[in-house]
Amino acid sequence: MKLLAVVPMLLLLAACGGGDKGNAKNEAAANACDAYAKQQLDGKTYKLDLTVLAASLSEQSGGMDFLKAPIVIDPGLTSENKQSLECTVRFTAGKDQPDVMKMQFIW
Repeated sequence: MKLLAVVPMLLLLAACGGGDKGNAKNEAAANACDAYAKQQLDGKTYKLDLTVLAASLSEQSGGMDFLKAPIVIDPGLTSENKQSLECTVRFTAGKDQPDVMKMQFIW
């Protein structure tokens, strides 16, 4: 009887476990955008959920990928500023990290 309960759970876990390649691409794109944002914000503190940013990846024309997520600049300070971060990246064969082609902070 216990075996009948375990088999469906194992099948469900197996179905959810595949496809890490897409997640790796999303994570690499999100990390590239995060590094670029850090550079653009020149030492300011910020809060950016990389999981949300990675999950937002959508393929665009011309081999570009687009990501978008909320970002909070100077969180917890009187100068706190909530915006949206939009980032366009392009993967190049032979490189682990994509190039950031465009980044915008949307008020």
